[in-house]
Amino acid sequence: MAKKFAFLLVRDFTLSPLSLFIDTLRLAGDEGDRSRRVEFDWQIVGERGLPIRASCGVELLPTKAVGNPEDFDNVVVVGGLLDTSRGLSSEKEAFLLRAAEKGVPITALCTGSFVLARYGLLDGYSAAVSWFHIKDFRTLFPDVNAHADSLFSVDRNRSTCAGGTGAADLAGYFVSKFIGHKAAEKAAKILVLDRIRNIRDAQPVGDLFPEASSRAVKRALLLMESSLQEKVPVAEIAAKSNCSRRQLERLFDVELGISPMAAYLALRVHYAKSLLQAGDLQISDVAYRCGFTSAGHFSRVFREHTGVTPTKVRHPDRALTA
Repeated sequence: MAKKFAFLLVRDFTLSPLSLFIDTLRLAGDEGDRSRRVEFDWQIVGERGLPIRASCGVELLPTKAVGNPEDFDNVVVVGGLLDTSRGLSSEKEAFLLRAAEKGVPITALCTGSFVLARYGLLDGYSAAVSWFHIKDFRTLFPDVNAHADSLFSVDRNRSTCAGGTGAADLAGYFVSKFIGHKAAEKAAKILVLDRIRNIRDAQPVGDLFPEASSRAVKRALLLMESSLQEKVPVAEIAAKSNCSRRQLERLFDVELGISPMAAYLALRVHYAKSLLQAGDLQISDVAYRCGFTSAGHFSRVFREHTGVTPTKVRHPDRALTA
């Protein structure tokens, strides 16, 4: 019998994770590219006749009315633009909460993790969140073990992914689990993906260190980016990157030409600069958010790295006047 997936879409949901997830199921679950629902079936659950708008402007109509979540093998929440007013309707909310109550596995794509966390459905679970959103997520939901060092996470009956093409990787995980790895490989090849990435693969890092190439260095940088306020010891970062401290230091030297500590500091200064340019935080608050012991220490380090003071970044017009 086909495994059934129910999709709950928030208003202004992101279209690419939804389509990549469904297409992976579609291509893996049938012979060739015939799109028959042999091994997998899927429905867009919602109020019939009411279109759901994607963040790109495309609108989708639900294919099945809100009913019993126990009719499905997995309930998938597709997130979108981060805004408290963009969530699930009351009917879809009740559907999701009943699924959790009845033990139906629940999956979150992209910022769908924020939706699950708002209902307490990720408390005590590990969750993969995009490096772009990890700081906001941890601030809002401290009871969730959120991380940004992998493409997706599967913790008991909760699955989460960072979004984008990571949705295809998470769908590939389900395909491998239910009908085998060869079917997942076939879907990836038809989608022209280089390979099937697994739970150990790291998310792409930010633009500060594009030359990072090894899995260990990428994972270490992501761990650093997701822990700027509360600094994690390099030895702990190395252990989480599956290597020794000496190995990690050698890899950083080869790939980036600097030490892990220097890279960590550069990330903190880079983040501080973005906060200063945003202009809505006091310099002392910026220092605290970036893991500096005091505003004075932060100012000294920031000037050493950027050549200007935090005040000049915050008020560039003053420098021009002078």
